[in-house]
Amino acid sequence: MPNTLEEKDWDLLLRRIKDGKCTPFLGAGACSQKIPIGSQIANEWAEKYDYPMKDSDDLIRVAQFVAVITDAMTPKEEMCKKINELLKEIPPKYFEIPDELHGVLADLPLPVYITTNYDDFMVRALESRGKTPIQEICRWNKSLKKSKRTPSDYVPTPEKPLVFHLHGFYKIPESLVLTEDDYLDFFAANSMEQNMLPPRIQEALIGTSLLFLGYSITDWDFRVLFRILAGYLEKSLSRTHLSVQLVPGDVSEDRKEKAQEYLDRYFADLNIHVYWQDCREFAAELRTRWEAFNRDITKIDAENRRRFLTKEKTDRVSILFLAADPTNESRLRLGEEFREIQEKLKLAKFRDRFTLELPQLSVRPSDISQALLDTQPHIVHFSGHGTPTGALCFEDLAGKTHPIDPDALAALFEQFSGQVNCVILNACYAEIQAKAIAKHIKYVIGMNQAIGDKAAIAFAIGFYQALGGGRSIEEAYKFGCVQIQLQNIPEHLTPVLIKKDQS
Repeated sequence: MPNTLEEKDWDLLLRRIKDGKCTPFLGAGACSQKIPIGSQIANEWAEKYDYPMKDSDDLIRVAQFVAVITDAMTPKEEMCKKINELLKEIPPKYFEIPDELHGVLADLPLPVYITTNYDDFMVRALESRGKTPIQEICRWNKSLKKSKRTPSDYVPTPEKPLVFHLHGFYKIPESLVLTEDDYLDFFAANSMEQNMLPPRIQEALIGTSLLFLGYSITDWDFRVLFRILAGYLEKSLSRTHLSVQLVPGDVSEDRKEKAQEYLDRYFADLNIHVYWQDCREFAAELRTRWEAFNRDITKIDAENRRRFLTKEKTDRVSILFLAADPTNESRLRLGEEFREIQEKLKLAKFRDRFTLELPQLSVRPSDISQALLDTQPHIVHFSGHGTPTGALCFEDLAGKTHPIDPDALAALFEQFSGQVNCVILNACYAEIQAKAIAKHIKYVIGMNQAIGDKAAIAFAIGFYQALGGGRSIEEAYKFGCVQIQLQNIPEHLTPVLIKKDQS
């Protein structure tokens, strides 16, 4: 297993950080210099409480034993007390150490940080940089559900970021996920309550690249964590994630190779690239590369900077995929639609002519103009819900439906009429909106009635197959309709192509 990230992963990571599309995910190894790792605490408790089994270094099992012979709160209270005492010894300038991970992460322009640690290192580091972090815990048990929540209109920013404690916070003992029973209850709660995680955290899990730091493949909490995250990562539309694992101290080289093979298989479907590296070494390299990245961006003209960025796409057709699936609407298979588009373009004869931009998910009204400005697309593909009045449904701050009037969206596209050539509105009743946009855009495709998931995906398949095969927009539209027919779906007359001179 590589001991440092490959160049392609560094390039990806730095670009995602710059765009605020990276979410650090901190494990025990991130603070092991000051907070003992689980095996150390487990051995202390095993001796103190006369733990009878051999696995005295397994914190979860030892904590379960302590909970059984005393009560459920004893191990949590002991853990909180220990962390509180250790944190008193942390000097104010600790986070100024060049290779201190939390300090390095706090310098980055990121809006969300997630941790399974009980400490507040990340909050302290952010405050040391003059930022105002907001803390939130996961309300996984009944005693936590009535606690005060973060206001629904709060939007995390790099200046006011969200620090989310997935496994609890030491100042709230009942919030800790610590014993075997806790992990089982935590897993069950996540399985039964689809929206147990706050909308902002769900958006981060689905819409950003996750950077896992300080975990170990041998930890049970690591495996439980990824069982819970798997569903979110599958929705992240092939976004690459990175995991910097704790370095095994007593594993031979041949065993490391077997561990690498295991990890490759374990994470094969989640698009996670795994490396073994000490967190301090990673932090030092991240700081160096980030500073160099920023220096280069400052010095080089925006149109020519390509040292870390992707190759210039001057002659390529840029395609922007926008999606919104409000939580109070029926669920759509938007991830599948994007993957089909991605696959068909990858296999296309003229694939080098097209660039499929990073998808914009859970799109809010303010996100649309930003995405158009950032990516400068030639084709815009929206997938989601529409209303019988022709409004498209985007999302509000709470993830609920926010309809946009056809005239408002048309006015926005008027500002991009010299750039955007085609708009596809793969949403129910979108013909009204399509006609409004077609006053400014050459080709617009909308739906003249409600359209089912299967028909919508089939149309996208046919359209992009033809487009990638060198066909025109008008021909690609016809191929999309034919593809619906080939699937024996009676909705091939639902898509409607409207040209600018027809609106």
